[in-house]
Amino acid sequence: MEKFVEITRKDKGFNKENSWFRSCRETGIPCVTLKARSKLAMVQWDYMSYPADMDDLLFALHEQLKVEAQAIYDRYKSKDTWFSAGPGVIAFRNLALADAREAASELFDVIYRSVSEGKLVRAKPH
Repeated sequence: MEKFVEITRKDKGFNKENSWFRSCRETGIPCVTLKARSKLAMVQWDYMSYPADMDDLLFALHEQLKVEAQAIYDRYKSKDTWFSAGPGVIAFRNLALADAREAASELFDVIYRSVSEGKLVRAKPH
């Protein structure tokens, strides 16, 4: 299973990114993108690929996802990198390209696992 799409300078427009977004929406997987710019890259996850009925779950998971994303970022950060985690969006900026690929894969795994577990918890009768 692909975990992220890598977008480079040669990818003109937003066709590749939009196609990935649609694929994530259809399959229900996290929409993680890696935007490569020579030696550095930005990794980003945006919750918008999930249906609106998932909003409550995603926002309930926010603090957990933020903590786990911070741990990923801490493994790859350098003096010029930057981390942000708002409700529904997580980004790592200026990571070395090879590190960004690893971070993107790890971020996908964290979100995928958390959402899957959250769906199971929500589905259990009380």
